This record gives sequence, structure tokens and C-alpha cells, in this order.
Amino acid sequence: MLFKTDRVASPYCYRCPFNKAKPERADARKYRKCNMECVDLVQQKFERRQKRGKNYAAFIFEPGIQGPAGMIAQPKGWLAKVAAIAREHGTQIVADEVMTGLGRASSSYFASHAEKVQPDFLCIAKGLTGGYLPMAATLTTQAVFDAFLGEYEEFKTFYHGHSFTGNPLGAAASLASLSLLESKKTSQQRVQLQKSLKSLSKPLWKLDAVGDIRQSGGVLAVELVADWKTRKPFPLSKQMGIRVCDFMAKQGVLTRPIGNVIVVMPPFCTTQSQVKKIFTALQAAISATT
Repeated sequence: MLFKTDRVASPYCYRCPFNKAKPERADARKYRKCNMECVDLVQQKFERRQKRGKNYAAFIFEPGIQGPAGMIAQPKGWLAKVAAIAREHGTQIVADEVMTGLGRASSSYFASHAEKVQPDFLCIAKGLTGGYLPMAATLTTQAVFDAFLGEYEEFKTFYHGHSFTGNPLGAAASLASLSLLESKKTSQQRVQLQKSLKSLSKPLWKLDAVGDIRQSGGVLAVELVADWKTRKPFPLSKQMGIRVCDFMAKQGVLTRPIGNVIVVMPPFCTTQSQVKKIFTALQAAISATT
């Protein structure tokens, strides 16, 4: 971003310095021992800003799970709490649901709504066309829309845009994709996929190189470690994530790593047998390369 921003730590339960729990063979969010200090950090950040005589213009987050940071899945209640802090300080909420939205990272259509958070701005893309054509949209509230509404001579129009806004092919693909997403069949497939990811990933806990398995809706992440009992990570120079994914590719399964984290995010149309193939390949890859 071109303007000054402040950052706050993500609620990374597996590697949180406030989590006093010893590693277990389960999602770290389930056995964490803390007082949600990650929420306190957000509160402190807002309070320091207020003491300077100003509030933040916006609070931006990925709801449910933070993707590029390493697929950091948020503990239940975190988003609702930090969104409430932002509201108390008069700050607008911006939800980046490019990856998490449209049923991907929660049982709700939008991951924000799973925690009963209604953003002022909601950014969507990716699933909007199912990846067939580039298309994105920013949704906002009536109050924000009205701020740019007025008589012509008031010159309140929001003129910012770009040459490819409203591309008709992208719009047509989006309408077709949304029609499929809203169908009963796709809703059932999403639910089944989430259940399959949860059940078929369980055997991975038997592998010593698996430190954490975290899932948010139809997104699952496997964090590889050198020692699960101490959470000691593999040095990035060893490229363990890349080696695992290369092995999987030779088994006919394409995915990608984020450092030492393997991302499993299959299309909603993935069959049960295909999900089994994914985890069979993943288990074999981890066993062979770590």
C-alpha cells in the first residue's frame, strides 16, 4: 500500500508465543492454552492510535484463514472480537474474501458471516468465475454508496476505475458460476468435501514430519516440521514443501506449498475417490521426502 499502515500479529495458534500448551496430535486451535492475547494486541493497537488523536480508517483482514501468510486458520471467536474492537473505534471493516469467500473457507457463503461479521467492504474474485476468466468485485454498504451520491454539480462521484471494468465475458462467466454455487447440488458437494478433508487427513498425524493440520471449510493446510514434539521447523533452505509437492505431481496431484506448509484446496466438484488420491499421494510424499 502507498499510505502508512500498522500491522498486528495473526492468531497463529500453532506458533503463538502466548500458547502454553505442549504440542499434541491435533489442530493447535483445539488444545491451545492462552487467554486470547492475540485479541488484546489488536485492542492495544487501536488504543495507541486513538491516543494520538486519530482512529484508523479501515481494518483489513482475511476471514477464517490467512492464506499467503502460511494458511493460518483463526480460532473460533477471534474475528468477531477484533471486528467489534474496530467498530468501537469507528473504523470501517474490509474483508478480503478473494480466497475465502463464496463457500470456500467456511460453511457460510462468506467466511465473515460465519462469525456474524458484516464488513463495510467485501472483496471477492477467484471463485466468482471458478477461475475461467479474471473477474473481481468489491461489495459495499448502502451508507458507503450514499457517500458518493449527490447532484452532478456536487462532484461526489467515485471516478476511480480501470479500462476493463464490467467486462461482459467475465460478467457472463461470473453469473454462470454463481448459478452453480447457489445450486443444491453444489451446496451438498461443499459439505461433503469439507467432511472428506477432515476425515481423510487424519492418518497424516502418524507421520513425524507433520506438526499441525488446520482446516477452515474447504481449505486444509499441513505444516511440516523437523520435530513435532518441539515444533522445530525445517530450514526453508531444504525446500521441504517444494519437494513434497514435486513428489505429489509425479503421482498426478497438483498443489503448492507456502514454505513448509502444504495447501490442500480442491475444487468443489472433487469426488470422494479423488480426495482419497490426494491424501494417499500426500502421505507417500511426506514419507518419501522428509
